[in-house]
Amino acid sequence: MTIVQEAAASGTGQSAATGLQLVDTDVHNICMSEQLKPYMAERWWDYLTTYGLRTRHDSDMAPYLRPMAARADSIPPNGMPGSDPEFTKAQHLDAYGIDVAILNNIPGQVWHVGGAQPLELSAALLAANNEWAMNDWFTSDPRWRASICSAVEDGTAAVTEIERCIGLSDRFVQIIVPMRTQRPFGHYKYWPLLEAAAGIGLPLAFHPGGTGMNQITGSGWPSYYFEHHAGYPQSMVSQIASLIAHGVFDRWPDLKIVVTEGGWSWVAPVAWRLDASWRVLREEVPHLQRKPSEYLREHFWFTTQPAEEPEDKRWHVPVVEQFESLGLENRLMYSSDYPHWDFDAPDQAVPKVFGEERRRRIMVDNAAALYGFGGAA
Repeated sequence: MTIVQEAAASGTGQSAATGLQLVDTDVHNICMSEQLKPYMAERWWDYLTTYGLRTRHDSDMAPYLRPMAARADSIPPNGMPGSDPEFTKAQHLDAYGIDVAILNNIPGQVWHVGGAQPLELSAALLAANNEWAMNDWFTSDPRWRASICSAVEDGTAAVTEIERCIGLSDRFVQIIVPMRTQRPFGHYKYWPLLEAAAGIGLPLAFHPGGTGMNQITGSGWPSYYFEHHAGYPQSMVSQIASLIAHGVFDRWPDLKIVVTEGGWSWVAPVAWRLDASWRVLREEVPHLQRKPSEYLREHFWFTTQPAEEPEDKRWHVPVVEQFESLGLENRLMYSSDYPHWDFDAPDQAVPKVFGEERRRRIMVDNAAALYGFGGAA
């Protein structure tokens, strides 16, 4: 019996506010091309099968041992990891007693979202990914939720697709954005999407992925997957700085940002650095009404995986206390990253020394409050 199941059996671990026991904010579904055919216009299906995709992405640049960097046991008999709703449900939702899980579609933030191919092809592919989520995943189990995939480099197309999806299902709970965009996301070219997200009330969730040839580091392409995997926070920090520097949170005070699969222990030092730079350079950005750390506190959420875990267990609590010292105690949410090889099982994701109250916030309450799961607001 896992820790999660033991908690349920003993009556602990369940949120009194929502009645939920476990929310997973990052599960990957991965469509195979033929699964999209029923949802694509003939023109763009013919284009795809004739000319293929013309985009570069980070999986070209990292020597993954298995397809999609997946666990060996996550490959179903009939396709790619994350392509079979029933297999995923049994192996993940049922095995761990997960009440709600958010699907973050990998092709919808990596291969299909941009690059050299026609933007119309990207828009058609992303709409098909959303249709696939509704027709294949939402119908398979009521516990599934999903992120909206949209052509983030084409603001008009992105907003059109977001509005279409929220009109079709309330189980789309956020908008996924690749962490490596063509420009930092505070740039005005992305403002139509930011405005739409704030107006609709859906968070924007940044996740590892990319729309073109921008590298994961600030100094070029890494040679090893080790460097690539360790480098996720670099792109996330750049996006956070851009969003704050361009004043988007004063323009749209209801905007919510989720940093997914980028870690979280670095957040406090980054906030200190941003505040220090702001204090000496604030004349350059007079449009900012507050310190950067205050924007972080009010507008950002973070997921647990991949956690930077000190080998010395004595540092576990000080690290999370440092994060919480920014006022972020309600902003850290459990994520498994299923089906990837560095998957974090819910019974292993949070150190026991964090304590039951903090663990419940991370595993259930913080996500329930952000997304309104279980009646939370």
